[in-house]
This record gives sequence, C-alpha cells and structure tokens, in this order.
Amino acid sequence: MRGWLIAGLLLLTCLPGMASSRVVSLAPFLTDIVIMLDATDQLVGVLDGDNVAPELDDVPRIGGYQTLSLELIAAQKPEVVLAWTSGNPEELLRRLESWGITVLRFDPKRLEDITVMVNQLGAVLGKNAHAAELNRRYLASLQQLARPLDKDSPRVFIQLWDDPLYTVSGAQLIGDALNHCGAHNVFQGLPGLAPQVGREGVLAVDPDLIIVLADDQKMAGQWLERWRQFPRLKAVEQNGLKMLESDSLVKPTPVVVEGLERLCALVQQSR
Repeated sequence: MRGWLIAGLLLLTCLPGMASSRVVSLAPFLTDIVIMLDATDQLVGVLDGDNVAPELDDVPRIGGYQTLSLELIAAQKPEVVLAWTSGNPEELLRRLESWGITVLRFDPKRLEDITVMVNQLGAVLGKNAHAAELNRRYLASLQQLARPLDKDSPRVFIQLWDDPLYTVSGAQLIGDALNHCGAHNVFQGLPGLAPQVGREGVLAVDPDLIIVLADDQKMAGQWLERWRQFPRLKAVEQNGLKMLESDSLVKPTPVVVEGLERLCALVQQSR
C-alpha cells in the first residue's frame, strides 16, 4: 500500500499549481469522477456515447474512443486533458502535449488506485474537500467488504465472454476485487488484463464458482447453461454458476463498491 501512496503523492506535486477551469475528459470513468466531485461546470469536452449523464447535455462532444478528434479537443481550449492510458492513443496524447496542453494520464488497476486518482483529480479541479469526503466513504465501504484470503477461500473463474472465452488476470481491477472479497482468481497469474483461455483450461482448474459478467441476462444464462454439460465440474455440482451485472464493477470509480458488494455476496455464499 505504501508504494502506491508515495507514487500518488509524488504525482500530486507535478500537477498544475492552481485549479483548472477548462477540462476535457477522454474516458467515461474520469467524467464520472468529475461529476462526483461537483465540478461538472469545468468540463468543456467529453466523449460521445449513449450513457452520457443528463447534466452533460450542453458539453461539447470530441468524438468516441475510435474517432477522437485532435481539432475538436483543441477547439475547446482546455487547460487540462484527462486521459486513460489503456484506452486513449498515446500518439494523440503526445500531440496534445506538443501543443502546450497538459495531459494527465490515469490507469487504475487496483481498488486502492481509485483513492489516489480521486485525490489527484480533486487537486486539479480545486475540489480537495470533495475528494477527501468521497474517499472517506469509499475506503469505509472497502474496509467493510474486505474478507481474508486463505487456502480454503473459494476458487473463482470470471467469464467476460463465451466464444472465445475471456477472463480477468490479477493485473485487472476485477481480479483485485476478487481477492478483496476473499476469493482466489483461478487465472490470477496469466499475462495481460483480459486473457483468452480455453474451455479445457477451465475444466482443468475446476473452479468452485463461475461468475459470468454481463449486462444481458439472457445471454449470460446461455453461457452458464453451456457449463452444465460438464456435471462433474465443481461449480456445477455445488450450484456455483452465477451471473453478475457488469457495469458497476468494471468502472474504476468509487461507485465500484456497489458491484463489489454483489461480488462479495456471491463469494461468501459459496464458502
């Protein structure tokens, strides 16, 4: 924990010396945190999308993930651009920096990283008090949900897609969430964030619990039904085939605790 805290404090010293009043956000989770910090009026550009908050109706759109426009971003005359390291093209971010625009990069992969990000954004937006309160509530929820991880903890396979099968590694936020709930991720050690695995590989590790993350319940049910053709699989024998709505669990914001609470409940039911 000390490492990420020191890194966060060092990054804070590199942030602009005063609150920025013109901010462009290049990721929905960063936009969400700006809203949580009561700094919506400082946003002058956000991504296109179907799930943009109503309070952003009048904020200019600067393209989607695959169609970001340098010209539209620059036209908003931002003081700061908030970027997602894993989701925004590095070449585009460097171009913005070459034009004298400050670009702040964020890529939270652990639950604790969210507190550092909130503090950094609070400093940039001049909302330190809001950030402190948001983190206080978030950390209290994390502490309440934390469960010990030991050799008897449930072994879980998280399924993100079915054909081909994709899961999460230990380097991903959901992988960290599993550990926080007191569960072993059966594919913890695989490289990458969302590695592809084979069905035979899942059968070989024989998880106690299979959790499908999907917002479409009908589709998730079909995916789980396919596992029932393997009746000797522990997750099938022990009624450990579960589904979980994914949206609140995949966004790295303090709201992740809502999805975390449901994930932890599924893990505890399987103990």
